[in-house]
Amino acid sequence: MKSLKRILSLWVLLIVTSWATTQGAQPKYIFYFIGDGMGLGQVQVLRTYDKQYGVDGEMHFYQFPVSGIVTTYSADNEITDSAAAGTALATGSKTRNGMIGMNADTFALKSVAYDMQSTGRGVAILTSVCIDDATPASFYATQPSRHNYHHIALQGAESGFDLLAGAYFRDPYGKRAKVEGNVFDHYAEAGYTVVRGRDGYELPLDASRVLWLDADSTTENRIGYAVDGDNGDMTLPQMVRSSIDYMHKKYPRGFFMMAEGGAIDHMGHSNDPSGVLREIEEFDDAVRVAYEFYKQHPRETLIIITADHETGGLSLGVEGNGLPALGNVQYATVSKGEFGDRLRQLLQQHGRKTTWSQVRELMADAIGLGDEIAITAGEEGRLMVAFQELLDNRSKDVKTLYASFDNLTNEIYKLYSLKFGMGWTTYSHSGNPVPIFAIGAGADKFDNEGWLDNTDIPRILRALIGRK
Repeated sequence: MKSLKRILSLWVLLIVTSWATTQGAQPKYIFYFIGDGMGLGQVQVLRTYDKQYGVDGEMHFYQFPVSGIVTTYSADNEITDSAAAGTALATGSKTRNGMIGMNADTFALKSVAYDMQSTGRGVAILTSVCIDDATPASFYATQPSRHNYHHIALQGAESGFDLLAGAYFRDPYGKRAKVEGNVFDHYAEAGYTVVRGRDGYELPLDASRVLWLDADSTTENRIGYAVDGDNGDMTLPQMVRSSIDYMHKKYPRGFFMMAEGGAIDHMGHSNDPSGVLREIEEFDDAVRVAYEFYKQHPRETLIIITADHETGGLSLGVEGNGLPALGNVQYATVSKGEFGDRLRQLLQQHGRKTTWSQVRELMADAIGLGDEIAITAGEEGRLMVAFQELLDNRSKDVKTLYASFDNLTNEIYKLYSLKFGMGWTTYSHSGNPVPIFAIGAGADKFDNEGWLDNTDIPRILRALIGRK
């Protein structure tokens, strides 16, 4: 027993000593993880699930030694959008909702990624959504509108960053912008080698720069949702792993990597409980890949995790439903969007002859509702009313930022959330604060007794690398 206590004491001392030696150091390798839409509620869902069903011994980002709270308001609204929040996280300046890389007076700003580049570090920008989406774009582009997708994509080519990776472009040929152009020509001229899908898991070291896009360009706004299973899509953890291998071999003197878990936001907009849980799990897995790198280079590596804003107004615990039942996620095989698509196909196939028993079978197969997840007669009756209204064309669709759902699907997922013990207040963003977690060289600089603002994060990063 004494020898066991001695071993445990030495182990704790080793961790504390390792942590202490990183304080005040200038990091060579900087990981900046942004969970889009990941508020305190989302993190608490992950924490509760891991407490109940997690693997012993795994390190999760919420266990990092430095943690705090971050405010997210924009220059013109207490509830920010991703453009203003991304700009704040990238540049250290507030701006109005909808603007990218500019302050409220449309003055172009420089992101911390360019500061990293100026120190000789390599720069990688990764996202699980489209590469010209608001958050990744804030690190390389300056535009008065986040919807200037074609021009944002062009500025990505002009950035000279070593690696840009994401789903696809929203306007690669200028159709929405009503201009003639092919962004891929600009990337080729700028020295980028294009790789697609899982072929990028072995990034070409002989390429001076890499543009890594998903193989499926029809789902331009994401690489694939985690809850929908393995459909041959890229995954954020593997993107981070491959990018670390590429960047470390090319830039052993140091690199900066921003990695966004963009689909957490999509699931929040949809109020999809299993979708949110699976996306934040995958985000945690991606951070764990960087943590493994940190363990090999503890005195030289900094990992920061935060969010641009919270989406959905998510809370854990709803009236009358007792303890959270997050284990219900095991029955989910599809996202809310995929469920809606399957319901639509069912209605197209059978029309007004579609029966409630067919819908009930779909619920059971897709998310376990009405089968492994029990529902009461009253709950089923309310869903049957929504089903009849849908058949009679008497219901209205519910539109969110990224999708539109028939009202039956929406009512099914309201009940589904209740069965998880998860509540929502909105299909949009909330003004709730978001967390920050950090570990490694210089992490103590983010340890604030009060709340941080999102603009403080790039300011601290600049100070750590000797830039203002």
